[in-house]
Amino acid sequence: MKKIILPLLFVLLFAGYAIAGDLEATSLSYDPAPVAPGSALTVWVQVKNNSIHEAEDSIIVLEAEFPFSLQSGQDAEVNIGKMDPFETATIEYKVLVDDEATDGLHSLKVLVGEEFTTKEANFPIAVLSRTPKLEIVGSSVDELSPGQVTPIILTIKNIGGSVAKNIVLKVNPERTVTAAGVVVEREIVSLGASAKYVDKLDMDESENVEIELSVNQNAELKNYSVPITLEYFDQNGTSKTEISYLGIKVTAEADVDAVINSVTPDAFPGGTSEIVVDMFNIGLADAKYVVVELSGQYMNIEEPRQFIGTLEADDFDSFKTNISFDPTTPMQTIPLTLSIYYKNDSLEEMVETKQLMVSVGNPVAGGDGGISLILVGLISLALQLIGLYVVLKWVYPRAKTFVGNARKKK
Repeated sequence: MKKIILPLLFVLLFAGYAIAGDLEATSLSYDPAPVAPGSALTVWVQVKNNSIHEAEDSIIVLEAEFPFSLQSGQDAEVNIGKMDPFETATIEYKVLVDDEATDGLHSLKVLVGEEFTTKEANFPIAVLSRTPKLEIVGSSVDELSPGQVTPIILTIKNIGGSVAKNIVLKVNPERTVTAAGVVVEREIVSLGASAKYVDKLDMDESENVEIELSVNQNAELKNYSVPITLEYFDQNGTSKTEISYLGIKVTAEADVDAVINSVTPDAFPGGTSEIVVDMFNIGLADAKYVVVELSGQYMNIEEPRQFIGTLEADDFDSFKTNISFDPTTPMQTIPLTLSIYYKNDSLEEMVETKQLMVSVGNPVAGGDGGISLILVGLISLALQLIGLYVVLKWVYPRAKTFVGNARKKK
């Protein structure tokens, strides 16, 4: 009896498998293609029943291994249910790609079967990173002066499509040699550490880096492009180099001052004096198209407005004019206002006002002018007395003789 039952069981078991479906994952498509690291993609898997029999309790399992993972809330196993002979079904998955994924083809494993999986298929997914690209998009300083040393904050941004790693920022060296052997000295150089390091920058991420720049004391006043080298690696380990240019304007201001050189003769009420004014520029930039204008109370200025021209840095010039003082001018130190009009290095109109002091004294009692007048008066008086003496000495004897002769004739 047992010998009859055992073969019957084998026949029944074989018959069960013979009438089962034949499930197979036939194809896989995805979007976007290729996919970039750090992004998401949608996967469609097509499952087909390659049998003349129905497939009961059809299932599919997506095994996502690095660099892939299923989106949160997504189940790896999906119950398709009954599939008719030669029927196809399309199953959708949401899959994430790791940030660290390298370029190339990576496989997604798909398992299918009835109640439990019996067949496996592997489908390639093309991963292609977008190229990172670094740029300097901001600077805390865009103007410097000759001899100035100052920290500058640079903003670096990854404007590319993937992560940039192991970023090194360098200001180009103090001097370089061209292919023709010409040595190029740079007027703007970095101080302190020769390089700055940033671990990584993701897409659209920015980072501030502080460097210290020094401007040569003899640097020409003009615009400079300072080369900044950015060295980094993409996520595939490929080294890249970008050169950005930092625009710096080297500028300075003129600093014009003035003093009275001489007043000849010394000023006094009702008098006229020649005034000589010395001007000097102690700034680092030239003062261009210089025009001076004098004004003040109790005075009439012969040439109140004069053109000087360019007053270069570390240079001086002089001008003079005659000033007549009113008789009512108080005998004290009075202000003489000097207005200086010029254009700076950026050709902007500038005005500086200086107060020059003129001492007005008594022509008799004080000052060199008073002494001169007294001296002239004394000399004049002495000459008059000498003349009178000579006249009397010559006239008196003759007059006396004339009078005596006249009396005798009577």
